[in-house]
Amino acid sequence: MSLSENTLTLKSFRRLTALPLFLTQENKYVSGLAMFTIATILYLTANHFHFFPPQMLPMTWVDQAVPFIPQTVWIYTSEYIFFGAVYITCKDLVNANKYLYSFLLLQVFSVSIFWIWPTIYPRELFPLPATMDHLSFMAFTALRETDTPASCCPSLHVSSVYLSSFIFLDDQRKKFPFFFIWATLIALSTLTTKQHYLVDVISGLLLAVVFYYGFHRWIPYRPVDELIASDYK
Repeated sequence: MSLSENTLTLKSFRRLTALPLFLTQENKYVSGLAMFTIATILYLTANHFHFFPPQMLPMTWVDQAVPFIPQTVWIYTSEYIFFGAVYITCKDLVNANKYLYSFLLLQVFSVSIFWIWPTIYPRELFPLPATMDHLSFMAFTALRETDTPASCCPSLHVSSVYLSSFIFLDDQRKKFPFFFIWATLIALSTLTTKQHYLVDVISGLLLAVVFYYGFHRWIPYRPVDELIASDYK
């Protein structure tokens, strides 16, 4: 087979395997809400129910050196505002389509790791100080009651926020620095709240890069009506 024939075959394969661009202005927010709901259910299920005993990971000198700063729980939990801000701000529907695919498949991939290889963080070494302000204490207590110390590596908290910030590399690039810095602060807060190991943060960032390039640069997409029309040819 010649090089030109190989190239044609690859193009045909990519065209046949193209994902549908299903998102419209009318269903954008319903689809986004559905995606985030599914992602939350997936995470909490793997976080609370384990097939195998969770394992602790060795602490690096960075893990030991980073101080426990309970008040950074507000930066940590700002993730939920972050996702909403990213999704609402993203105006390009093709970009938003790619984001939904990449975000959801990132959750599925990470949760699969949590099922097969659960990891746990020794939170008991970091009790909440009695001098902590009441509001932050309540927020941190609610976090620890909802989110068990399992599901550490890779950090889905880190991978999700970085992946979300990367969409502004394709649309409204001037907003990328703001969302990237916000994502970085959230990533760092996973260490200062003693929710994650350093390796969790690094692996989460790498995972975000892989899923961004996979779904935003490599995987092909086609409009839904074009896919439907091709089925009838």
